[in-house]
Order: sequence, then C-alpha cells, then structure tokens
Amino acid sequence: MTGRPPAELVARSGSAEAPVELAGSLWLPDGDAAALLVMHPGSGPSDRDNDVFFPPIRAALLRAGVAVASFDKRGVGRSTGSWQEVGIEEQAADLGAALEAAAARVPDVPAGIFGHSQGGWVALEASRRGSPAPAFVVTSSGPAVPVLEQERSSARSAVAALPAADREAAYATADAVLTLAEDGAPFADLVAWVAAHPAGTRTLARAWGDAAEITEEEWTHLVRLGRYDPVPALRGLAVPLLAVFGEADTVTPVAASVAVLRREVVPRLLTTVVLPGGDHRMGATAGGAFVPGYPDVVVAFALDAAARRAR
Repeated sequence: MTGRPPAELVARSGSAEAPVELAGSLWLPDGDAAALLVMHPGSGPSDRDNDVFFPPIRAALLRAGVAVASFDKRGVGRSTGSWQEVGIEEQAADLGAALEAAAARVPDVPAGIFGHSQGGWVALEASRRGSPAPAFVVTSSGPAVPVLEQERSSARSAVAALPAADREAAYATADAVLTLAEDGAPFADLVAWVAAHPAGTRTLARAWGDAAEITEEEWTHLVRLGRYDPVPALRGLAVPLLAVFGEADTVTPVAASVAVLRREVVPRLLTTVVLPGGDHRMGATAGGAFVPGYPDVVVAFALDAAARRAR
C-alpha cells in the first residue's frame, strides 16, 4: 500500500463510571499530509477495516496525500466495551474521541470524519458533538432518515423477491416487529408476539431473517438504535458534508435520504452524489470492484474541503 507503515492509536471514550479504550491505526502518506480523515465503520461488530471495505478507500486517500485513521468498535479487536450496549449517540462520542486522538498525531491539517452505512448517522451526530469539531464530514451509504424508517425500507427490499401472495404478509410481519422496537417493547413482548404469529414469522424468515432467533441482547440494541433521528444533527451542521450513495442500494433509502438532506442542510454546505449502478458498498455486484467514481469522489471532496479550510 502507498504510505508509511501504520502506527497504533488508542482513543479513550465512555464515562468515568464505564470507560472504554478504542484500539485503532493511523496511516500516513509518503509525503506531508494535506488532510486527515477518520473513518467509522457500519453496523455490527466492525473492525478498523470494516472487514474488506475500508482498505481500498484508504489506499486511494493515501495516494492523494490524505492521512487516514480508523478504530475497532467497542468489544471488537483490541477495543474494550461492547458494541451492542451503545446507540448512535455513544458511538458518536467514540468517533469524537478517535478524531481527537488522531488529530493529535497529525496536527495543523484539516481533519474530517467518514461514516459508512450506520456509521453515517454516527458521523452526522459526531459533527455536532465532537471536540475538536471535524472540518468536514463524509457519509457513504449513510441514511438521512430515522433508524426505523431505514429498517422498514430495507425490510421492504428484502421481501421484494417473494411471491406476491407472501410479500405483503412478510412485510406486515417485519413492520409489526419494528413497531415493537419503536415502542420500546421489552424482549418478552417480542417472544410473545413471535409465538402468537408463527405463520407470519416463517414467511418473513424466507427473506428477512428469523425473528425467533433474535437474542435479547440484539433486541435491546435495536430498541436503543431505533430512537435515533438524524434531523437535529442535519439542521445543526456547520461544516461541508458529502453524502454519496449507490443508485442500486437496497439497504439505504436513497431517494428519501437525498430529499431529507436537501430539505434540512444548508445548501452551500451540501454535496450529494448518487453513483449509477452502485450497491450499498458501491460495488456493481456484491463483493465486486467499486463502480466508476468511487472512491474518487471521496478523495476529491476531502482535498477540496481541506484546501478551503486551510485558506
């Protein structure tokens, strides 16, 4: 890879009663850095590489002279804590701590943040909570709608291939489960609902997953995440934002997200890009190469935002 060997980083987050240490890495370009980008991964137990998604983006940034940092989420790799015990707000605090730790190692250059998928919400929330505040923000496949609205859209896509007779029944089941999460229902209520609707859950499992297999820890995590609405963060955004989407994304509601962004973000701060043929990870096919324009658009935006900030 272009650039120097990575250096280990540690960021400290959490509360005085429950501190956490986040383990990460800092990658520096061969020459002087023009900017720094701290990358936050998507949902689940994601590490500093977001499995295989981040390394090629990182390589493109390093070739362009942008330093890059990223961290293992709580409870992943060498980070302490548990990713299932925190919502978007706590992850935003973690990203702020990561930005602070990385910026201390790459001082005097504009430092931005990047969030993929669920990490897009995290980056938006961190943009109004962080100290130091980021100089710019990039969301990649990051929804601009509330969490459970995104989950409903994803469920609709997941059941789309079922026969027509099953499709609406499956979606109705998914919607009922998400409504329980929206209402903050305890896990016992989910167990009781699943037991009372065996036919619906069996139909849903063919496309969306078996609700009967959700653990209490997973359910509590979904309920916690389900409280989040990004609109306050979007309305308070004070730095440039690039929101890039894949046209063929079936996880993030692209059109709805673009509409919210254009309604809520100050126009001079907003750049939205929808890449033809791109899926949730900006590939033309699952696991394939990136579609044309990605990650070039991220690199160009980071360099331009940094140059404007440095003036």
